[in-house]
Amino acid sequence: MHSAASLQDHPINQLYALPDILARGKFSKSQAYNLIARGHFPKPKLVLGPRFTRWSALDVEAWMSDPQGWIDAHAVREVSA
Repeated sequence: MHSAASLQDHPINQLYALPDILARGKFSKSQAYNLIARGHFPKPKLVLGPRFTRWSALDVEAWMSDPQGWIDAHAVREVSA
């Protein structure tokens, strides 16, 4: 059985703030939002105003482990008419 502490530490239950992501990703805030706008980085999971935005740790970790693979898997496919 899992203890409460180990469940809280699991990426499924964690949220990252932008400074956490920027420190790990070695890119700027504007670059991060540019990637999000192009669909090349996970969108925030929780937005409670302009100063409280959080990303799913699971999504961010998936992107960090294989950015191009994440982009390819989440690319918006154009439908031809």
